Amino acid sequence: MQLDVRYVEEKDVEAVAEMIARLKMLNEELDPHFRVVDDLEEQAKKYVRESLRSKDVVMLLAYNSDTNEVVGVIRLEFIDRIFYKPRLKAVITDIYVKPRYRGRRVATLLLEKAKEEAKKRGAGIITAVYPVNNVIAEMFYEKKGFKTLQVEKYLPL
Repeated sequence: MQLDVRYVEEKDVEAVAEMIARLKMLNEELDPHFRVVDDLEEQAKKYVRESLRSKDVVMLLAYNSDTNEVVGVIRLEFIDRIFYKPRLKAVITDIYVKPRYRGRRVATLLLEKAKEEAKKRGAGIITAVYPVNNVIAEMFYEKKGFKTLQVEKYLPL
């Protein structure tokens, strides 16, 4: 199997939205504080389409070049940290690999391409956000050298 990475395009909205929806459902399974909306699939499509239109977002997908099957996705959001150096940071808001492709370095490939994209756009750091109970994400990012930068707490209202 040969894997390649490219930018997400309009033709990919359905496949990418399905993976984003799966990721959000996984988040809900890991932590009941992440309750998905009833119209998750529609919201995922809207999220992908809005991301494609945003100058502050990049979405990349990994695909099997033998079959053209989309196997994983990563979404980066660029944020200007007006008070800190480096000013521009890239935030990994979503990363998902289809279950049957896990353990084949797809996430690592997506991360490497995302880092290249972040550097190309002038970001000085890359961060990742994910639910606190996602032990798989925690181990992945730690293995890749990520350090805790910021803590987010919440209070239901």
